[in-house]
Amino acid sequence: MDRKTFLKLAGSSCLAIAGVPILLSGCTSVHRVNTIARDNRLTVSKQEFIEGVEKPREVVLVRELSLAFPIALYRLSADDYMALWMECTHQGCEVNAQPHYLVCPCHGSEFDAKGNVVQGPAETNLKNFKVNTDHENIFIYL
Repeated sequence: MDRKTFLKLAGSSCLAIAGVPILLSGCTSVHRVNTIARDNRLTVSKQEFIEGVEKPREVVLVRELSLAFPIALYRLSADDYMALWMECTHQGCEVNAQPHYLVCPCHGSEFDAKGNVVQGPAETNLKNFKVNTDHENIFIYL
């Protein structure tokens, strides 16, 4: 192997290795909770956002087995929550929730934590649900 080929391979390898942390940053684990719909609403304990972590989680995925998609429940402030249907409005793929945004793995649409389209091809915001809270729980109305 000549010097030029070696340098190209070494440089490419360094770039590939340097990019791994960036790729893995998109693989952050999101806390999940299973619940059952009662009276056409889901109940999630506020403890799901703080249990076992140093600072409150920004998002919790809520799964109810009878629903086709999970719901991303974002904590916008101490008593302000946003519940988003995790179906992309472009072609119906399930979006992936990250701490501050959602992204569609099928075609790359991105949405902010309030479900607004940030990047297409989706043109319509994600469906959201009415949310109420009390001292202990968050109620998502289906």
